[in-house]
Amino acid sequence: MGAERGEAGPSLAEVLGLTEELGEAILSIAEGELAAGRAEAARTILEGLVAANPRDPVGWVLLARAHRALRQPLAARFCAEVGARLAPEDPAARLARAEGLLPFEEERAAALDLLKLIESEGGPEAPRAAALRAAIGG
Repeated sequence: MGAERGEAGPSLAEVLGLTEELGEAILSIAEGELAAGRAEAARTILEGLVAANPRDPVGWVLLARAHRALRQPLAARFCAEVGARLAPEDPAARLARAEGLLPFEEERAAALDLLKLIESEGGPEAPRAAALRAAIGG
């Protein structure tokens, strides 16, 4: 009855029948918690969300932000890597990945390359990418 080896079965969100609208509402609550400086509350919300729907890159990207706010660079990097693998062309996921790499000296060049790419694309993430590059002298 389980999924064949290598095939993903339904997510917990799918099994429970959670709607996309509910997922978006939960993401909004978590974003509000982050904006209000309540990173621990946001982390708790987002951990539940990614457990229920592990294939949604937005949850992973926000969870990476929460871990960065909590000064947990390894956890932030892990979450950002998952988000970037789920949505490799998404500028927000690539920005999260670059931010996740920055605390690790051996990954600084890769982070700078990603920031340059994001900046050159000119999307909504470009100003933050440019500011990060300027701040670290890249």
